[in-house]
Amino acid sequence: MGTADLIVFAVYMVGMVVIGFIAQGKIQTMDDFILGGRRFNLIALVGTIMATMVGSGMTMGAVGDAYKNGIGGNVFWMYVGFSIGLFYFGYISVKIRETGKRTIAEIISFRFGNNARLISSIVIILYAVSIVAINIAGLRNVILYVFGEHMALSLSMATAIAAAVCILYTSIGGFYAVAWTDVVQFAVMIVGIIILGPIIGLSNAGGFEAVSTAYTSAGSSMTNPLINGFSAGALGYFLAYFLTVPGDPTMPQRALASKDDKSAKKAFYISGVMGLILGASLLVIGGAAFVLMPGLENPEAALPVFILNYYPPVIRGLAISGIVAAIMSSFDSFLILATTHLVYDVGSSLNKEISEEKMSKMLPKVTIVIGVLGLLIALFIQSLFTYLYMVFSIIGSALVPSIIAALYYKEKATSKAVVASVITGTFVPAVLYLTVGYDVFLGDPVFLGIIASTLVLIVGSIVTKERASIK
Repeated sequence: MGTADLIVFAVYMVGMVVIGFIAQGKIQTMDDFILGGRRFNLIALVGTIMATMVGSGMTMGAVGDAYKNGIGGNVFWMYVGFSIGLFYFGYISVKIRETGKRTIAEIISFRFGNNARLISSIVIILYAVSIVAINIAGLRNVILYVFGEHMALSLSMATAIAAAVCILYTSIGGFYAVAWTDVVQFAVMIVGIIILGPIIGLSNAGGFEAVSTAYTSAGSSMTNPLINGFSAGALGYFLAYFLTVPGDPTMPQRALASKDDKSAKKAFYISGVMGLILGASLLVIGGAAFVLMPGLENPEAALPVFILNYYPPVIRGLAISGIVAAIMSSFDSFLILATTHLVYDVGSSLNKEISEEKMSKMLPKVTIVIGVLGLLIALFIQSLFTYLYMVFSIIGSALVPSIIAALYYKEKATSKAVVASVITGTFVPAVLYLTVGYDVFLGDPVFLGIIASTLVLIVGSIVTKERASIK
């Protein structure tokens, strides 16, 4: 990167911290820190929804997968599932808002009691910390690719630098800072990656036809997502990313932070469309990189290496900022999510007498602690795409059945069944991924996870209701 690019990048990083300090003045109550005072408009909501969900795995990981496999890989199924999940969440967002709660764990507890809140909070915290670590690892990789050779950074030093800015502005500005930095970050992503990436890539690679021909020669395709057939693996990716949206605890947080029902619903519908556009852009960038830079040792480096080699000065700095924006916006959202559920939900579950004033004072400090924990975990993460898919699958099977029950079947489901369902949905896919991987019935642990958690919820509710009636 040249001097002009470094200036652009430095201005971007300083700008994020400035927004955090501005947001600090808006934080007066618990509602302000957790939901930004429930006052976000359509633009803010779309920006924070998209920026939150599109982190390192769904940018660098997605371009890397497209580089290796074209449209016959997992990017197509990932983004189609993700977008349909956003459309579905737009449909249920009003139902979420009707509860008037602050977190998804609190919504579940409102229907099914304190134990359900505690168990779901623990699962959410583990999930959020995992995503924080994944995004720190992705940010570390960008810094190493872009600056490491010139600055002689060690792995641990690059990781620490990557985490510091996000932890700073998130801890001082809460959700208000997260949402508005997300808006800026998504705008940078749109210009630097979604618009310019395909244009620069195709113009240097000789057009879409040249890219398509290269994949055809390699036995893959850029136009036929079914070139490898409709496998259980493809369906698994679709299902995992579809379930991720209603199962992801950051999405109810966005719906609850909206100023009204109409803005919330419309924001998720627009985000669904944006998801399809983003997926197509990353697929094209991956294809162009395949033609321009064949034989990359690490395909997940395709996006930053492509930008460094083919973007013009200044625009290059903007685009690198766009990659960092995608990662930081996801990082900060899950950091605030973990903090909220640890202090507010777990704290309230274990000590019903704790005051909101005391919890408010704890939130910034706990944010820093969780950020450091994610930093330590990030040192051990190698494949962003693999880890992202695994944790997305787990959270979907763990929480989606209970969320649907809380919104629509609260009279039929029971607290014991909900607790058992969350535990089952967490452990079944996690154990399978870590032991046998994809060598399971239906070809993907996500199927068995969602089936198991749903069956436990239904059967458990029937059994516990019958026992209650006998007594």
